[in-house]
Amino acid sequence: MTHPDSTSLSSGKRFFLILFTLFSLTLIAYGNTLLSPFNYDDESVIRNEIASTGHRFFQLNPPQYRHLFYLSLALNHSWGQLNPLGYHLFNIALHFLTATTVFWIVFLTVGRGAAFNKKTAFSIAGIAVFLFLLNPVHSETVTYISGRASGLGAMFYLLSLLLFILGSLRKTGPEWLRPVYYLLSICAFGCAVFSKEIAVTLPAILILYDLFFIKGPRWSSLKSRFFFFYLPILAFAVFFILHSPSLLSVIQKWLPRFDLNYAASQLPVIAYAVKLFFFPANLTFDYDFSERFFAQGTVLIFATVLFLVLIYGVLQTAPKTLRLFSFSLLWFLITISPTNSFLPRQDLLSERNLYLPSIGLIVIAAALIHSVFFSEAGKTRLHFLGIAFLGIVFTANAALLMQRNSVYQSNIDLWEDTLVKSPGKLRALHNLSHFYLEEKNYQKAFVPLKKLAASHASPFYLSFAHNNLGNIYTQWESFAEAEKEFRKAIQTDPTIPTGHFNLASLYASHRRFREAKAEYDKAEERYTIYLWGYPKPAELAFNRAKVNVELNLFGEAEKDILHYIEKEPGSGEGRLLLAQIYSATGREELAMQTYQSVQGHSHLMAKAHNDMGILLIKGEKFAEAMAEFTQALLLNPNSLDAHFNMGTLLLRTGGDTAKASLHLQAALTLSRDAGRRESIQRQLGALKADEPG
Repeated sequence: MTHPDSTSLSSGKRFFLILFTLFSLTLIAYGNTLLSPFNYDDESVIRNEIASTGHRFFQLNPPQYRHLFYLSLALNHSWGQLNPLGYHLFNIALHFLTATTVFWIVFLTVGRGAAFNKKTAFSIAGIAVFLFLLNPVHSETVTYISGRASGLGAMFYLLSLLLFILGSLRKTGPEWLRPVYYLLSICAFGCAVFSKEIAVTLPAILILYDLFFIKGPRWSSLKSRFFFFYLPILAFAVFFILHSPSLLSVIQKWLPRFDLNYAASQLPVIAYAVKLFFFPANLTFDYDFSERFFAQGTVLIFATVLFLVLIYGVLQTAPKTLRLFSFSLLWFLITISPTNSFLPRQDLLSERNLYLPSIGLIVIAAALIHSVFFSEAGKTRLHFLGIAFLGIVFTANAALLMQRNSVYQSNIDLWEDTLVKSPGKLRALHNLSHFYLEEKNYQKAFVPLKKLAASHASPFYLSFAHNNLGNIYTQWESFAEAEKEFRKAIQTDPTIPTGHFNLASLYASHRRFREAKAEYDKAEERYTIYLWGYPKPAELAFNRAKVNVELNLFGEAEKDILHYIEKEPGSGEGRLLLAQIYSATGREELAMQTYQSVQGHSHLMAKAHNDMGILLIKGEKFAEAMAEFTQALLLNPNSLDAHFNMGTLLLRTGGDTAKASLHLQAALTLSRDAGRRESIQRQLGALKADEPG
């Protein structure tokens, strides 16, 4: 949008130049993230929650926790399913829109609120927006898809503030437009609340903005703001709290956790956050603050010195800058307070939580840079020095940002980087080993898993470590070791079903079907009783159905496989097993219909045709059975069963013995079972004995 009084921008040309530059830099700086995969929570949030139940967020009533954030993911999923490209484009576009909003807020605040001239306001706003756009600290918010909650919340937060400013200025159009601006500001505030809960700090920011900047004839009266904005936003906030069960439950959950001692311990962490903004080195996805960090206090000393330098710089410029500095500092402290103050959190610092607070530091930095290099008219040499300084800062930030973004191009790169910078972070060991396992790099996964299993991690992490070690031993065919690890996983945290599931699968692979069934039943029970964070896999019902078939428990097997097919209606394996159950229980017609519905891999369909051939032999429909075996071999020329059944049927029906011999020879070559090979060899021997002469 353009402001009607922005004539100094040469009819908006300079603004559109800024806009074009912002757009270009955004694409350049974040272009290397477009093909990045889902990271960390993206997997569970998008692949599990959004993919299965995301449609519920299209209904806006009743509002749910972070409703708009999840709605945006659901929209992405409806457009591009599980292709990360669309999700990344959305985040990048959001960052660009947020940067544009930052420019207008700073421009109007410096020019109208702090009473600088328009040239100065444009200069400070321009410096601020590029510092915001290119800061490497913001990489996590933009590149990590689930970081969108911070980005979306910040965009609506800033939009609400901008609309409040426009509504409070006198020269923003006809008088009737003022309530419209205020109403839109309140709506944007509501959107911010349902994007991320940090938005609850916005009323405090608006009141401070009113006290610091809305003074003089350029602004509307307090009475106008009181009736058209403050009263409605209060009513709106009360309505939201009372009519949003999820928001109310969050408030009730967190209020009793207020801890003043914890707030005092956060000072070094906040100081470290300030350091990251001005010196963005050693950025990591998962910070680990050791006891040594809190004991040293080095970062706190650094931040104090930096703060004193900033105050000195402000005092050397102008009182107007002091007002801007004070508000910006309060902005930083207030907006960071939901995550780094009185409420204890497991993660002491996350870069995505600095996205909105950093604007306060950005405005301070931009105002000081302008005061040092560009406030003195006619000092060309100083101006050139300032341009060179900004060039170095922007170039360094852009290079660091692109380097930081590149870490997100692989989950393994991301967690290897995290483990190097936070070697004591057990979550990094857990996640790195998980992604090694996904790539079947068992040797690399084994090392962090052994470290994790030997650590003092929570039962959750320890249980998964033992489970994954068991899976590795299974791949290495060290089955006794695998069983030990699965049992350790169960002992460590009996509520987690994964250990029972894995142990059952191990037993089933060794034909210990009764033990396998018992473990699958325990896994089912734990998925039902405990809400431990992951949905029940459909494979549980499928695997248990196979075990029940082996135990001739066809009734239970049928229930399991029907449940599986309900979850996975396109599963050819599920339909094949269901047909086999129908066949085993004498329902041949139903079995034939189900076999005919099997779709999927050619080997799977070949198995279905082979089984149909066996059913047809039972009905003495030998020609039709022959056709089914022929179709099976067309689909899978290496089908041992089809070759054997074809050869046997040819002999039974007095067919071509040479052809029967060829099929039996092929079956013998493919067979690895000693008993079956012996049976085939006897048939071949009988054929030779029957040959004339």
